[in-house]
Amino acid sequence: MATLKKELSTINLPDLSGSFQVGWMGSVSYELESLRILNFQLQNSNLNLRPGQGVTASLSNNYVSITGNWKVKKAFITLRGTFDLSVDDVSISISLNLGKDPSGRPTASVDHCNSSVGHVSVHTSGRLSWLLNFFHERIENKLKNILKQEICEIVRQSTTSHLEPYLQTLPVTLMIDTVAGIDYSLVGAPWVTSEGLDTPFKGEFFRQSQRSPVPFDAPPIRLSQEHDRMTYFAVSQYVFNTASQVYHQAGYMNFTLRNEHNLTELAGNHSAKGWWKPTCLTSKAPTFITMMSCFSSSFLLHVLQTPLEFPIQLHTKSLGAVIPQLARLYPNTELELEISPESAPFLKFSPGNVTLIPVMNIQAFALLPNSSDRKPLFQLRARTNISAIISVSSGRVLGSLTPGSKLELELKHSNINFFNVQLLETVFNYYATYLIYPTLNAKLEEGFPLPLPRDTYLNSLELQIHKVSDKWGLDGDL
Repeated sequence: MATLKKELSTINLPDLSGSFQVGWMGSVSYELESLRILNFQLQNSNLNLRPGQGVTASLSNNYVSITGNWKVKKAFITLRGTFDLSVDDVSISISLNLGKDPSGRPTASVDHCNSSVGHVSVHTSGRLSWLLNFFHERIENKLKNILKQEICEIVRQSTTSHLEPYLQTLPVTLMIDTVAGIDYSLVGAPWVTSEGLDTPFKGEFFRQSQRSPVPFDAPPIRLSQEHDRMTYFAVSQYVFNTASQVYHQAGYMNFTLRNEHNLTELAGNHSAKGWWKPTCLTSKAPTFITMMSCFSSSFLLHVLQTPLEFPIQLHTKSLGAVIPQLARLYPNTELELEISPESAPFLKFSPGNVTLIPVMNIQAFALLPNSSDRKPLFQLRARTNISAIISVSSGRVLGSLTPGSKLELELKHSNINFFNVQLLETVFNYYATYLIYPTLNAKLEEGFPLPLPRDTYLNSLELQIHKVSDKWGLDGDL
């Protein structure tokens, strides 16, 4: 709007001249020269939808102030002076067609422009300036025609020289961290209906070092047919799952745990640092995406690590009760766990909740005393079904884990002969139920703030989770 106002103020008004009859004086010639727009004030604006095409911007009750010089000539007599002219009730209607270019950026072009001019008032100064009243109507008509023509020409030029180039500069990717970026280019032209404007974005995470096609398709998203809220935002599981795919391929979901690692120390570990710190908690991605991306890693970190305050530590002596041969083969020996997902863990949306079913490989090693060597002991496959209920309250995204999610262990390989995996599984689930789940729920109940642009506020916020998409209904004063 500021750009259009500036451009309209540069309208070049031509000199006006002509002649008129003044009773006994006969024909008198006049000239209006050095016309200049002092101010082109845009006041009331309104945006309307054009179903199937685009939008119409209406600007009403605008006014223009113009200054210039006048000259009246009769034979050898010439009179001069200045005048100030005000044009009221200027209305502009601009119809824009919306689309997208091959890069996924939005496009806009003027389909139709119309302008109208209301009343013109002239205030003059100089000797015999009352003579201008004789040709006031002629001046008014000429100025109206010039302004109506020039206004729409300026609108088209401004769209071509300012709006369209600006749209070409809009970013369609965002670098999240050193590993990943997100592509939010348009996958289709904005679709205008009588009820609203639907804009389909890609929402795909990609690896910065080597971008490759995603091996799964994005599910269709159908926005709510309700129209009682200002904004509806829908995001499918595709967004979260492409993020999981990228970080899994980059190895940022792999962890090495030793007995001295507690949760705080683990965050500084090189193998976990990338996923736990930069790519999760300090990511520039929207906070809800960050929370869901961190969800699986935080749960598995709690489940699969054994902090010092736990009665059972990563030590052959502590684990001797569930794996007796460990203490015999490697007495008083520290253990190390390497944990990595078999595949990228994917989220699934179902009515009312979010489900994550990660499958992790856990390789155990014995750290030999006075040596840098380590001996492989056994490999487990760990599977769990994590369900969470997500809600929104007071501008924060909240959640709670659904009780009953159990960790299932399977012995894939063992260098220390068979042992009772079910007993180890029972121990893990005991601590998950009485320590890990309450800790995670306390954090989820505290919630994460919604990311909002500066000076943006929302009210009557509602979040709904559906089978194929996570649908947000947002209502706020922007």
